[in-house]
Amino acid sequence: DEATRIYGTNNELIASLYRENRASVPLQGIPDELREAVIAIEDDRFYQHHGVDFRGTLRAVLHNLLAGGVVEGGSTITQQLARNMFLTQRRLISRKLAEMMLALEIERRLTKDEIVERYLNQVYFGNGAYGVEMAARVYFGKSAGNLNLAESAMLAGIIRSPSTATPFQNLELAKERQRTVLRRMADLGYITPKQADDAAVQTIKLSQEGNAGLIGIRAPYFVSYILPYLLERYGEDLVYNGGLRVYTTLDPKLQAAAENAIRDGIDQAQKDKLEVTQGALVTLDPHSGYIKAMIGGYDFAQSQFNRAWQARRQPGSSFKVFIYTAAMAKGMTPTKVIVDEPITFEIFGTVKPEDSIWTPKNYDESYRGPMTLREALEQSINIPAIKTINEVGPQAVVDYAKRMGITSPLQPNLSLALGTNDVTLMEMASAFGTLATLGVHADPIAVLRVTDREGRVLEERTSRRTLALGADIAYMMTDLMKGVILRGTGTAANIGRPVAGKTGTTDDYKNAWFIGFTPYLVTGVWLGNDDNTPMNRVVGGTVPAHIWGAYMRAAVQDTPPDDWQRPDGVVNATVCGTSGLLATSRCPNPRTEVFIRGTEPTEFDVSMLSTPPPDGNSTVVVSVPLSITAPAQGQEVTSPFMIEGATDPNATVSMSVVVQGSFMKINVAETRVPVTNDGRFSYLFRPALHVSGVQYVITVTATSPGGGRASTTLIVKEQ
Repeated sequence: DEATRIYGTNNELIASLYRENRASVPLQGIPDELREAVIAIEDDRFYQHHGVDFRGTLRAVLHNLLAGGVVEGGSTITQQLARNMFLTQRRLISRKLAEMMLALEIERRLTKDEIVERYLNQVYFGNGAYGVEMAARVYFGKSAGNLNLAESAMLAGIIRSPSTATPFQNLELAKERQRTVLRRMADLGYITPKQADDAAVQTIKLSQEGNAGLIGIRAPYFVSYILPYLLERYGEDLVYNGGLRVYTTLDPKLQAAAENAIRDGIDQAQKDKLEVTQGALVTLDPHSGYIKAMIGGYDFAQSQFNRAWQARRQPGSSFKVFIYTAAMAKGMTPTKVIVDEPITFEIFGTVKPEDSIWTPKNYDESYRGPMTLREALEQSINIPAIKTINEVGPQAVVDYAKRMGITSPLQPNLSLALGTNDVTLMEMASAFGTLATLGVHADPIAVLRVTDREGRVLEERTSRRTLALGADIAYMMTDLMKGVILRGTGTAANIGRPVAGKTGTTDDYKNAWFIGFTPYLVTGVWLGNDDNTPMNRVVGGTVPAHIWGAYMRAAVQDTPPDDWQRPDGVVNATVCGTSGLLATSRCPNPRTEVFIRGTEPTEFDVSMLSTPPPDGNSTVVVSVPLSITAPAQGQEVTSPFMIEGATDPNATVSMSVVVQGSFMKINVAETRVPVTNDGRFSYLFRPALHVSGVQYVITVTATSPGGGRASTTLIVKEQ
C-alpha cells in the first residue's frame, strides 16, 4: 500500500492520505527517554516478565470484578503487540486468553528489544498516527529521534486514551497524563524528580500541520473540500492506499498568509470583546477559477465544518452588487439620482394582514435625500437599492446573480436588496470574480490532474468559462466598487493599489462580509458564530475588511499594481457630483464619471451657473458653459455648424465673431441669441468666407439683469 499525495502549485506537497499512517524507525533511532516513558506507564515490569505479567493480570481481574465489567486490560506491552498484530480490540475473556498465549509465543521468538521496537512502531497515538515516528510528526512536526523528554512523556500518555488524551483534542488532559508519566519515570529511576518537574512545566510547541489527523497536511480545509470528489471518483482503496498523485490549484504561500490573517483577525477581535468565534476566507484566480487559498474555520482541530463552502449565510449588503449590475445593464448610470427617503410597500398575497405592509429602513435609520447611484452603493444605503430593484425587477437581479456565479436558490423579491437569501462564501467570491475579469465567469476548480503511482494520467481538468456580462457593464460595476474602498464603507480594505469590493452586514450583526478583488485575485472573508448568535457590532467594513486587507497585502506583493483597462464601450464625462449633470466652472464638486457609451449626460447643471448678487435682488451670471455639437473647438470646418449652450434663464446672450487670416482681421457685428425658459440657447453659424486657413474667434457673452457678466471664447478654423 502507498499513500496518496496531494500537491499544490509548484508541486509542493500539502497532504498525504493514508488510512493508517505508519512509518517504521529502528530502536536505535528512538530516544531512550521515549522508550522508557512508554515502558514506565504501560508495562513497568516489561524486562522482568516473559510476556504475561500475572501480578498485573490479577490486579486487573480484581478491578473488573469490582466494576462489574471489563474496565482494565492489565495487558503487557507484549500482549498489546499480540493484540495489535493478530486480534480484535474487543475486550472479551476468550480474546484475553488468546492474547496471553500469543504473548508467550512472541517472547520465545523475539528479544525484548525486538518486541519493544515493533510495539513502538505499531501502537496507535490518535489522529490517524500509528507508531512513534508518525505521532512525532503529527503532534510536534518533527521526527521521533528529535523528541525531548517532555514530548516523549506526552506521547506515552496518549496510548491509554488515543481518542481523548491527545493535545489536539484535550490539551489539559494530555498535560495531566504527561505529568503522570513523568512521575512514574522518576519513581522507577529513569529520570530524577527535578528532571520530571522541569519537563512538566516546559512549553511544548504543537504542530499546526497535523490537526487534521493527516500527515504533513498544510491545508486541512482545502483537503476536506477535494476529498469527497476524489472518493466518489476513485473509491476509498485507491484514495487512501493506491498511491495517487493529485495536483491541485492551492498556492501554499497564499494559504499560509490566509491562515495567519484569519487567526490574527479573530484573535484580535476576541481581545476586543467583539464576540467573534469563527471565520472563513477563500481566494480564487478569477480568470481560471483556480482556488488559491481556503480557510474554512478558526481551527480545523476544533471543527471540521468548512464554512468557506458548506455554510449558507445571508450576505447582507454585499448582495447589492447584483442589483446595481442589473441596473447598469438596464441603462442606469452612476449619476442617476435616487431619493433616500422613508418608503412603504404593499405586499399582496400575505396570510397575515400585518405582513402586507413592508417599511424597510436604512442601517442607521436615517435618510439622506437625493443621492447618486454611486453614492448609494459606496455608502451601502438600503432605500436606494430597494428602489432600484423595484425599478429593474427582482427577477432581473436573480438572473444576473445566477449568470455571475450564484448557485443557491434565490427568491425574486425586493428583500434581495437587504441580502436575505442564504449563499456561500465560495459563491460570492466566484460571482465577484466575474467582475474582476470584466464579464467572464470561471467555475471554481481545485483538482487539475490526477496520476497513478506509475505517473499515468488518470484525468486532467479545466474550469468551465462562460461570458456572463458585457465588458462595459462589468467595468462600470468594478469602477463603482473601487469607490466603496476609496470613499465608502470599505476603506479599511485599501491596500494602496487598484482594488474593488463590497461590504456586507446582516441584521443583529450575525454575519459580516467583505469580498474584494484585483484584476488577478478575488478574495472573500466572512465572520460570524456557528450558533448564529450576534457579534458585538461587527460590520463588514471593520474586522472582515481589515482581515482582507492584511491578507491581500501579502498575497499581491509580488504582482504588478495593474488597473483594469477601460473597454471601448465606456466613456468619461466631467459631471457635477450634486446633480450628475455636466459640470460647469461653478460646480463645487466636479468629478470624472464613467458611462456606457450613449448613456452619458448631455445637459449642464444650470443651477450652478449663477449666484445671488450682493444686494440679493437679482441674479448674476458667473459662467456660460458651451457645447459645440459640430465641430469641436479648434477643428477645421467646411460647412455651417451649431453652437449650443446654457445660462441663467433671465440672462441676455450675445455673440461676436472676429475673422482672422494671414493679412486680415474682420470684426463681425454682434448678434443677439435667444434664450429659452430653461436657460438653453443655440445658434447656427454659417462661415461668411470660404478661405483656406481662416479662423473664426467666436465669443459668447451672457449678461444678467443685475449686471453680472461672463463669456466663453471658441476658435474654429476654415479648411
